Amino acid sequence: MNSNLIGNLISFIAACFTIASSWSADRKRIYLYQAAQCFLLALANIFFNSISGVTTYIICAVRNVLLAYDRFTARLCIITVAIVGIIGLSVNNRGMTGLLPVITTALYTIVCFYAKRQPTIKANIIVNLVLWAVYDILIHDYVSFTLDTGSAFVAIISILRWKNASEGENETV
Repeated sequence: MNSNLIGNLISFIAACFTIASSWSADRKRIYLYQAAQCFLLALANIFFNSISGVTTYIICAVRNVLLAYDRFTARLCIITVAIVGIIGLSVNNRGMTGLLPVITTALYTIVCFYAKRQPTIKANIIVNLVLWAVYDILIHDYVSFTLDTGSAFVAIISILRWKNASEGENETV
């Protein structure tokens, strides 16, 4: 079995957690699903020969667990962004393509620290998924590309569902 096929098979399993995160309305579950997704994608990136992807996804998984349990402080946010930058840049073996996980993760990490409400969290997820979809296509992770793109649409629908439910609660009878 070739490396790309194995990587795509692992990415398929990770994609199930991506979809669950995009659909979930519970902040803790959103981040725990993302943690599981990131651990699996770190493994998949070994098969895609992207060291910056492996290291970035591992850091993302730890960050997401901290976010899920409200342990992600300003100090940890700064440390996470610094570690992603330093490690991601030092192990980058994919040139400009290898910079995408670093940039995407730094951006997402900073917004995660400030995003507390579901619509803001979902908007951050959408931007994150679109940036990862670009990376996915560049490293030939077609499963993740398809599912990240689809999950971005699921997150958009989830925001609209939340917005409609919120408006329904505010209506007077």
